[in-house]
Amino acid sequence: MKHFYILILLCFTISVHASQKRKVLFIGIAGIRSDALQKANTPAIDGVIANGFYTYSSWHRGHTLSAPAWSTVMCGVEYDKHKVVDNTYTGNDYANFPYFPTRAKSCSPNLYCTQIVQWAPMSDNPTNDGWNKKIKVAYGAGDQSVSACQTQLANPNLDVLFVCCDEADIVGHTTGFSPDNAEYVKAIETIDGRINSVLTALHNRPDYANEDWIVLLTTDYGGIGTTHGTNTDQERMIWWIGAGNRTGMRQPPSNDDPGSIAMKNYDPVKGAKNPGQYDIAVTALDHLLRGSSCTTPINPSWGLDGKSWLDSIHTEIPNGINDISANQLQVTVFPNPGSGVISCSFENETNQAVSYKVVNALGQEIRIQASSGLSKNKLNIDFSKEVNGIYYLQLQVGEKRATKKIIHQETH
Repeated sequence: MKHFYILILLCFTISVHASQKRKVLFIGIAGIRSDALQKANTPAIDGVIANGFYTYSSWHRGHTLSAPAWSTVMCGVEYDKHKVVDNTYTGNDYANFPYFPTRAKSCSPNLYCTQIVQWAPMSDNPTNDGWNKKIKVAYGAGDQSVSACQTQLANPNLDVLFVCCDEADIVGHTTGFSPDNAEYVKAIETIDGRINSVLTALHNRPDYANEDWIVLLTTDYGGIGTTHGTNTDQERMIWWIGAGNRTGMRQPPSNDDPGSIAMKNYDPVKGAKNPGQYDIAVTALDHLLRGSSCTTPINPSWGLDGKSWLDSIHTEIPNGINDISANQLQVTVFPNPGSGVISCSFENETNQAVSYKVVNALGQEIRIQASSGLSKNKLNIDFSKEVNGIYYLQLQVGEKRATKKIIHQETH
């Protein structure tokens, strides 16, 4: 059975005057039930999970309709604040509770943010959303969405990209939202293939190794029969993922259903422990604005309902370790995450001297070895006596160096 962890991050650095190092790729997938996602074969999504964390049991707390749900996701507040209660977007309060790109630009005005959607109202109706570019493709045309993403990801100035895929939602409305519906599950698998193409375009950015990307994925609601909009568990149980190269695998604090504001049975104590849709915008803001002109990434005056899950999963490279990208020295670490012996292979055609050290997340050197006795192109490092956690291998071959994060995860 596949596992999902809940939340966040991918990492690297950037150039170009209008851009910054910290960036966000946010992929929304409409109408995917949590149990159906677990049943589908989704190697691209599973690959994101391997670098981050997830939840299969976040709980929708408002109206299980497109516009209210995506407003909660984008604004970081529930429907009683953003005021969107149906798909007309009528009566919204985006003036006081705008989309997260607008919030981010209050601190970093040069951010370049793009939205790509298939459902036209998602582009036409929201205001104060902060997008520099809004792209609409044909409804259900996932191939067009991928093509638009590839074009936008080729822009070195891009800082935030949001893309929403509707094919599974369309199939659900036609043939049924159910993990037992082969056509619905197949639509999820097709979307996973499109996600793989988008992630490939991300990884192929010329300066990707020097950028700090966070990758977020979520859905707006589930479904029951061929519809949604009420408050059954099949509609309310949702999922979301965050990942990056500085994240360790983490379990969500709680899977308990906190109830729903829409149903007037919301328990804020349980809600604080269970990831909510409004946490996504806050997490994106926290990532984008760390180190910006803001005193804190999240301004209390914004009145956001969500919280950032960044601190719970993000591990900064400790003092004393230089964050050297592996494009200077190509290094492969396997398995990673892993337990016991970790193998590191690297290029060394001219048999140059090899040395390395391993540092834990507190910046303490736990191992250091000079060139004597080391293989010229492979290291086997035994982590079996180390505690679970994140470690950093700093490897030098001749004049070339690289820093690689290693996740040691001993199972018992």
